[in-house]
Amino acid sequence: MPRIELISRRKAGPELRRAYDRLMKLWGTSVTPPLAAQIVQCFCHRPATVLNVGRGYHYVGWGGELPRTVRETMAVLVSRENECFY
Repeated sequence: MPRIELISRRKAGPELRRAYDRLMKLWGTSVTPPLAAQIVQCFCHRPATVLNVGRGYHYVGWGGELPRTVRETMAVLVSRENECFY
């Protein structure tokens, strides 16, 4: 099974580190790497994509106009359908 090598903030180059830092600021977290790190870090070999995916994840998870209960219910249903461990 192929694996994507995830790059942590500590090992990231300048461009990727900036992308991680911008996401941490957007998401209002000091957690390193940011929340949902494995989802976002899948794109770590393309820092611009990390930032775009992170922004989209933020919008779907915390932004937008749907109530939080609806967003969380949808996340649970999608995760269950995909047999996701979280």
